[in-house]
Amino acid sequence: MKPFIVPAMILSAVFAIAAQPPLKIGLDTQGTEWIVSLESGGQVCDRAGKPLMKLAPDEKLRIWWDSRGASDPTTEYRIQVGGAQSASEAAALMKRLKELGEAPDRIKVPDADSWRVLTGHFPEAGKAEPVLQKLQDLGFEELWVATESRSGQPRKGRALYAVTERYERLPLPLNGVWLKPMGELTTLQGKGRYRGKIEIFPNAQGRLTVVNTLDLETYLRGVVPKEMGAWEFPNLEALKAQAVAARTYAVANRGKRATDGFDMGDTVADQVYGGRDGEQSLTDRAILETEGLFATYDGKPILALFMADCGGHTTDVADVFGGDAPYLRAVPCYPAKPLTLPYASGTTVTSESLQPWLSWELLRLTSVAIPTEWLSGARLAKPATLEDLAGPVRILQQRLALETRPLGPEGNFTLALARAFGFHRIVEGQERAQDAAYFLPDSLQEDRLLAAFLTQRGVVPAASWGAKEPVTLRQALQTLGRLWQELEPFTPGEGTLLMDRQVRRKRGGPEPLTLAVSMLLVEESPDGSLRLIPKADIQVGDRLKWIPGEEEGPVQVLVRRLDPDGAAWDRYNPMAHWRVEYTESELLALVRKRIKVPGIRNLKAQYNDQGRVLDFTLIDSQGASHRVRGMHIRGLLGLKDNVFHWFSVGQGAERRWIFYGRGWGHGLGMCQTGAYGMALEGATFQQILEHYYPGMTLQQVD
Repeated sequence: MKPFIVPAMILSAVFAIAAQPPLKIGLDTQGTEWIVSLESGGQVCDRAGKPLMKLAPDEKLRIWWDSRGASDPTTEYRIQVGGAQSASEAAALMKRLKELGEAPDRIKVPDADSWRVLTGHFPEAGKAEPVLQKLQDLGFEELWVATESRSGQPRKGRALYAVTERYERLPLPLNGVWLKPMGELTTLQGKGRYRGKIEIFPNAQGRLTVVNTLDLETYLRGVVPKEMGAWEFPNLEALKAQAVAARTYAVANRGKRATDGFDMGDTVADQVYGGRDGEQSLTDRAILETEGLFATYDGKPILALFMADCGGHTTDVADVFGGDAPYLRAVPCYPAKPLTLPYASGTTVTSESLQPWLSWELLRLTSVAIPTEWLSGARLAKPATLEDLAGPVRILQQRLALETRPLGPEGNFTLALARAFGFHRIVEGQERAQDAAYFLPDSLQEDRLLAAFLTQRGVVPAASWGAKEPVTLRQALQTLGRLWQELEPFTPGEGTLLMDRQVRRKRGGPEPLTLAVSMLLVEESPDGSLRLIPKADIQVGDRLKWIPGEEEGPVQVLVRRLDPDGAAWDRYNPMAHWRVEYTESELLALVRKRIKVPGIRNLKAQYNDQGRVLDFTLIDSQGASHRVRGMHIRGLLGLKDNVFHWFSVGQGAERRWIFYGRGWGHGLGMCQTGAYGMALEGATFQQILEHYYPGMTLQQVD
């Protein structure tokens, strides 16, 4: 494949970034032993490259850190005072805290030009309680017990060993090893396979740090599919936008975790990285076709933040991390004018606006067995007749290669239809009178065992057996359709409408959809009800369902599903809308992980115009206020996003809290699901990036 050449019109001057050195990605810092192997064999070297021992292909080696006692904790608890602040605000706050006898310091917020002010060092969250109470009594509203990495030096007197498959224990250099494969891949058991260089060395907490060093483009091959995989978002332009964002983020955040011995981790705290096992062919192509492209502002790589789903609208960086970045501004996740394609029914449809009688069974029958003219509320409400049903029954008997049995001239229509397909033979010696008595009213005498079987299978509602009114054509056809489903189960075709009138099935590629000249056009509402319509402008990205004619012929019935998540670009994520419910004790337990409260009296929130909570206050049972802002809000409540409202139902210990919300993530930068929605409507990766990072410029670095 030839490298993608960026059109000159989208390039500005190449910005000065030195040739990119390899990235160091932290894969783990918690383990005390690892089982490793080299796919093609190789060597275990010291970290300077001196060979120590050879490994045969796929030979397993256990690398063990002899801790000689309990390992030090890798984290500690600290009290964060206030939200993210500017440098001057942080300095003023630190001065005030020092005057109160505290020893505060500040930590840079990685993704913004702002700072966090922390005080105290506590081994347990409960140990912070006296200081927390002191600050609260002094009028500090926004207090947060934060989990922070603990710094320190490795303790003396430990040893690093290699244990072979023959149980030989060999000493290794105390500063760690480099696994050097003959081929490309190193395997970390329980973690996966990795390209590039793998180093394992002790860290300050008496555990082992595992670092994967590799070039930027290879790193992206393990990142892009984990952040925005081709199975979930099968669109090249969307994946190219993600590739540029991930490349830019990696360069802008190089050295973010240098104190831990690497640049970035492999989790959502930085970018999710899956190594060789995460790679996909379509994301590989997206990376190749954008190779060397970065999103920049004023000639520098931007902080290319992104999230899974923005809840219909992104937000400003000041609302989350503080600071100011012109390209991290709030933008909508709705098209100004949705891209739609016109479709029309080739048959005359009912003019009734309410069609509660319409069902999938009736729609399927119209594809092969009944005329579309029967789909009328008035027609279907008439009593069923043998003349009506004889033809459809015969067609289905022939289709199923069954014995052609005429409908009986008398008796219950439902039972007659079942006998026509031979179901009466199924119940002989199998169904029991006790079951019939359990399911059915005493008034039913005819074929009680067959009736009980049909009720058990869900073909006929139990209550209908006692009905005095004659069976309507709708009821008879509904039963006929369910009997057909029993013998020839069918699921409608389903796929997403693309802009070239093709459809994409789930986990499949684009395919054409051939429509019959005379087809039914149907609309499915979010509640599942169906309605015949003469025409529709269907939005690109809507989900279509369809029923083909005989032998998978042209589509006879086309159903447009009105998406329950609306018309936004980000409606394709399961978290586009969500509901979370807590009991009083559950919510209190969540809150107490972060702030100490005796109980909950009330919750209050301040919103922006897009329904995102910017400022949240918990009033505890003693009337004290606890204020939380930005990222801490969803963390405090265990929610996916800050776009939410809530109900409280009940009182006291029986109270329940019900939260309704949208989105998943911090709401800054590129909405990954929205990028996919834009791409479905024809947006290029450049247009996607320009929308979510206003003012950014694409620049090529060779």
